[in-house]
Amino acid sequence: MSIEQKIDGNIGKLFLSGEIDLDNSTQVRENIKDLIDKVKTIEVQLSKVNYIDSSGIAALVEGMQLSKSGSKEFSLTDVSNEVMKVIKLAHLDKIFKIKSVTNQNAAEDSSEPAPAPEPETQASENVDLSPNEEPQQQPVDQEVENNQTEETKPSIKRDDDDGDKIKFKR
Repeated sequence: MSIEQKIDGNIGKLFLSGEIDLDNSTQVRENIKDLIDKVKTIEVQLSKVNYIDSSGIAALVEGMQLSKSGSKEFSLTDVSNEVMKVIKLAHLDKIFKIKSVTNQNAAEDSSEPAPAPEPETQASENVDLSPNEEPQQQPVDQEVENNQTEETKPSIKRDDDDGDKIKFKR
């Protein structure tokens, strides 16, 4: 995560990028408090934030509350899709003053390269995903289960003669 502060007259802008989580939400909180002491209007720019958790949202809420108690204006600008989803999920879109939304994912908007796609999932040795090959030999546990007689194999049967009773056979 990176944080950059810019002060233009009575407007303090906080530019956040990357991931805002428990490890760095205190830095966000401290930067917001710092701006509250210096300016009358605080704008938090979130277009390059690709992940935010509850501690990051809590830092923004606390900043909004501190601004309000100090008669300062607090707003979010250029909110990325990832952040907007979390804000809407928490029903905070009606609480925060949101000046603008990017309608883009942070990865599309940033100059950083998009993350590499996840590697393809490899089949485990017990699952055959390719129907063209010969079937693999069954594990020993399955062979033992197949060799059990009907008497030793657990089963569940419905006995229609006794109404709705279910009989378990071991």
